[in-house]
Amino acid sequence: MTTTPEPSGTEPPQTSAQLAVRWHGLVLVSALCAAVPLVHLVWHGVLGHDEPLLRTRSQLHAKTATVANVLDGSWMVDKEKELREASPVTWYLRATWNELRYRAGVPESSQVHFGKDEWFFIKESVVPDRAAFERARPNRRRFLGEVRDLVRASGAELFVFVNPDKARIYPDLCYRDGVLPAAKKDNYAAILADLAAVGIPTVDLASAMAAARAADPNPQSPDGELYYRRDTHWRPGGALVAGRAEAAAIEARCGDRLRPRTEMRLSGKTAARVVCDLPANLGIFTVERPERAATTVPLSLLADHLSEVKEYYGLEWKSPAGFVAMDGKDPDAEVLLVGASFAEDNGAASLSMWLGRPIRTSIRFGATGLASLRAALPELRAGTKAKVVVWDIVERGFFAAEWQDPRL
Repeated sequence: MTTTPEPSGTEPPQTSAQLAVRWHGLVLVSALCAAVPLVHLVWHGVLGHDEPLLRTRSQLHAKTATVANVLDGSWMVDKEKELREASPVTWYLRATWNELRYRAGVPESSQVHFGKDEWFFIKESVVPDRAAFERARPNRRRFLGEVRDLVRASGAELFVFVNPDKARIYPDLCYRDGVLPAAKKDNYAAILADLAAVGIPTVDLASAMAAARAADPNPQSPDGELYYRRDTHWRPGGALVAGRAEAAAIEARCGDRLRPRTEMRLSGKTAARVVCDLPANLGIFTVERPERAATTVPLSLLADHLSEVKEYYGLEWKSPAGFVAMDGKDPDAEVLLVGASFAEDNGAASLSMWLGRPIRTSIRFGATGLASLRAALPELRAGTKAKVVVWDIVERGFFAAEWQDPRL
């Protein structure tokens, strides 16, 4: 037997507690929705500031409005992203959420891979797209051959040195099982094979670094680490290992083309505790200093905890007039280093020290090495005074979209 419930009639009146929860929720949601446009109206409109209230890495700039992108709606989407990312409300809510996740042991990032013992790795280097790399091999070799011919026509010899990814040198701290996966394992050897196929001299920096790590008498101490734990770049020790191997390769092939070695000496060390590039991309409480490019400032205990001390060394070479600081601008230097951020992080100084000769640098950031090469193209096409051109490329750079079909 079933019974039909009787109509309940009118709902009972809400209690004061229920009303309070509802109205507080409505006020909070309304405030959040109004906060972003209100901040922009006050900061930019009323106070007249051009720069954002807080400078962060996530800030974007919308494309210039045109009739086409306004009519198809793409400009409005880009502009909405720009305004949203420039708001300190967005920054605060995202940073709070990301820091809570990290503290809870479930961090998440589209750019950072979290290894063991708070070692961070750039995600694109952990499991690269080997299939796309293989498809691009004909284009890659064709392009490398073109660069080789251009440098030789300019009167110099080309060396290409491939800076190994941190995940390759520290697989035990990157991968759960401590082993390089199939998509990663043979990539470095494949890159060296491409260089050999087109007759470009190089040296196996990955093997040199692996040997240096294996020879570390105290592997638990940070003093012997070759890379920073929460940065994509090498420590001064890693730069020394790479520079020594590079200098030996250059000396063996082109030493008779270069002026005699000269005395070198370190000119001092500078050190600064900074938020490195990987924590800066986590979306936690950090801001960028407007007066200095690429300087990230921690604004929370977690951001400060994830900071590291970065060290930089200067170098002086003995000229006929005495010791001179190597600033990378010597027009008479016989070695031109076309490099990226690894060159700036002691890579150039290390190569020059082991080579015993001053070098000139052309540095543009970007793991692909293509930006630095293109900056040097006018000189190479006109004929360079250098006898040796060193082109530094990061291993993961070869897997970027720009290397699918690169052009001079």
